[in-house]
Amino acid sequence: MRIVHIAPNSPYNDYWGYQDNLLPKYQRKLGHEVTVIITNTMHQNGKIVETDCADYVLNDGVRVIRRPYKQYFHPTITGILTHMDIYGLLEDLKPDFIFYHGLVSYTIFDVVKYLKRHPACKAVEDNHMDYNIGNKFDTPKEKVIRAWLRYINKKSVKYISKVYGVTPWRKTYAEDYFGIPSSKTDVLIMGADDEKMHLEQRQDIRKQIRMKYNILEKDFLIITGGKIDKKKKIDILMRACAEMPAVKLLIFGSVADDVKKEFDVLNKNDNIIYIGWIDSDKVYEYFYAADLAFFPGQHSVLWEQACASKVPCVFEKWEGMDHVNNGGNSDFVSPVDVDHIKKKIQELHYTKKYDLMKKTAESSNTEIYLYSHIAEKSLECAK
Repeated sequence: MRIVHIAPNSPYNDYWGYQDNLLPKYQRKLGHEVTVIITNTMHQNGKIVETDCADYVLNDGVRVIRRPYKQYFHPTITGILTHMDIYGLLEDLKPDFIFYHGLVSYTIFDVVKYLKRHPACKAVEDNHMDYNIGNKFDTPKEKVIRAWLRYINKKSVKYISKVYGVTPWRKTYAEDYFGIPSSKTDVLIMGADDEKMHLEQRQDIRKQIRMKYNILEKDFLIITGGKIDKKKKIDILMRACAEMPAVKLLIFGSVADDVKKEFDVLNKNDNIIYIGWIDSDKVYEYFYAADLAFFPGQHSVLWEQACASKVPCVFEKWEGMDHVNNGGNSDFVSPVDVDHIKKKIQELHYTKKYDLMKKTAESSNTEIYLYSHIAEKSLECAK
């Protein structure tokens, strides 16, 4: 099957661990011919920069085609439409299945034009936005934006087989904000790159990392990290762990300015180990070293990656985010304050409840968070 991914809004870096890298990679492993049509922008030193338009094949066999945005008579119009001119390219590629990333670009009408002329081709979309990281519709400007985006999706969704939210909450956002009928929505979660996991080496990696940081086997090691800012609430987790005996908290990631002063003070506690930023491929190894992964704030893909690493997890309780608990591998905390976090840790500090969580986390239940499984589900509408 010929599969084409279209990501008209996202910067793209080869071989990164984002969804638009890993879905094509694992669809290719399933034996399909996969092409990614992407913008001529990429991440570089914390900024989004332009790069050359190009056509090349990655080591994993995925073809990448970079295209520029179409320039209209006024920059504001160009920004609103965010249109890549790709219809002719689709006619050349002749896809059997199209995976379109995002619901906010006029480029979808090139896809609709292709689908009208090739009705055997199936197409799906996904949504990565929610009320934390997307527009609401409170101000007049936001209402105008919402009306425009609803118009785009109303005109195009009849040709789309399925619209996926990458979390249950983002599925709901697709329905509420973009007006997608619930009959057409589903969840397609994000997760972990199978090839980076090395699960067969878990115990050896665990011992090496704990030894490196002088963490005893009897210590209850909690791990958290990512982009450390107020929304992640890691400072609250630090205050809770600082007061608990036989508990260690290992933190990785970059510290934002809005929490740096308080973070630096809390980091002086003997229970807390801050190791700075680590390569994304190393994140799984640190999860292996932990007894518990704990994320007390806003969602990131680290949630699903921690689940895939087969470690028991605790997350802040959010409505529509229960996909990270598949049969008991995870638990939730609410409200997020020092007392409730301490109570949750005490519930799980090598207790019977913890043993049950660990058993589930180490079972096949958590294999749904691997991209080999996610890639199979992503093609269900093509079958």
